[in-house]
Amino acid sequence: MSARTGITEQHAAELTMAEQDPSFGDPGHGHSRAAWTSVLVMIAAFALGTLFFFLDMPMLVWASAGLLLVGMVLWPILMRTGLGPKDH
Repeated sequence: MSARTGITEQHAAELTMAEQDPSFGDPGHGHSRAAWTSVLVMIAAFALGTLFFFLDMPMLVWASAGLLLVGMVLWPILMRTGLGPKDH
């Protein structure tokens, strides 16, 4: 029997890590409209920036860098508007 958890080794082998230690449970990070929206905006900015860099359009490369910053700021704003992860 483990002194820290109070369960036997056989029982510990049958449990998942989340059942053994609650700190391993999923806190819900990234499972919200706010997170998905900001990540998609940043992916689009990165893809467009790469395309514009390839096409030698420096002004649009910088514009896509600005869009990347918008995506970074978008997540906390959307969290405050209620689109963040919901409590279970």
